[in-house]
Amino acid sequence: MRFSVIVPAYEAEATLPILLDSLSNQSYRDFEVIVADDCSKDGTSEVARSYDCKVIQLLENHGPAYCRNVGAKKARGEVLVFTDSDCCVDRHWLENIQKHFFQNGTEAIMGRLMLRPSTFLGDSISALGFPAGGAIGFDKIWKVDQKGFTDSLSSCNCAVKKDIFWKVGGFDESFPYPGGEDSFLAYNLRRLNYRIRYCPDVLVYHEARDSFRDFLKWQFRRGESSFIFSTKVSNRKDFLSLRIWSTGNIIRYYFRDKKFPMVLFLLCTSLFLQFIGFLLAKHKRESYASLNH
Repeated sequence: MRFSVIVPAYEAEATLPILLDSLSNQSYRDFEVIVADDCSKDGTSEVARSYDCKVIQLLENHGPAYCRNVGAKKARGEVLVFTDSDCCVDRHWLENIQKHFFQNGTEAIMGRLMLRPSTFLGDSISALGFPAGGAIGFDKIWKVDQKGFTDSLSSCNCAVKKDIFWKVGGFDESFPYPGGEDSFLAYNLRRLNYRIRYCPDVLVYHEARDSFRDFLKWQFRRGESSFIFSTKVSNRKDFLSLRIWSTGNIIRYYFRDKKFPMVLFLLCTSLFLQFIGFLLAKHKRESYASLNH
């Protein structure tokens, strides 16, 4: 079997059918679908079982990184393909992944995420570049060289050869929330000189985030994940300079847009909340270390 599509799912009863319908309609057919239900209390597992899926139902909640690794352990495909339970994939998604892997040659692929039009707030949140480049585009948030290679990937739309995935350790399960674990996987791939190709024709669609409360929670958790990430990498200055570069791209791109005041407000709010989340995660780590000495 060529591909194993792995989907972590939590409380995804409402969105999972949209994803599974799009997978059922793929132009390329040599694949399996594995849904790892992260101890959902709704009908996520029942929905997955109504499709042609392999379902792993966890008895405790562990987070998406753990779910993806559990799915990868059960995978029969030679390439692991990852997306999320609230996504919808293009009909030629796997066909294009096949083309890039086996015609162009690479070890990992990052595809393009398309955020659907939303409310004024939703479109403004999408302008911040997350997830996976948001409305501004992946190549404005992470650098892509002239040959199409990049140093990052996002777990909502990526693929990695299974043997290489395990050589770099899979997803780091110490990340409790979505965010950071995929950047660290990319970091480990590049550290061992494996290539990540950005492929804009590998398309996944995602609804925009349009809740201000959820936005605040999301940014705070991103700060916590950023602290965990910072404890694991050696070139922190490179990631800081990348963040400054991408922030400049956002400001330049939306400067003349009517959404710019809201985008700027959300950008400042995001940076503040991530800073607070970072500091609190650091404080927790230091407090835990002092108690154990």
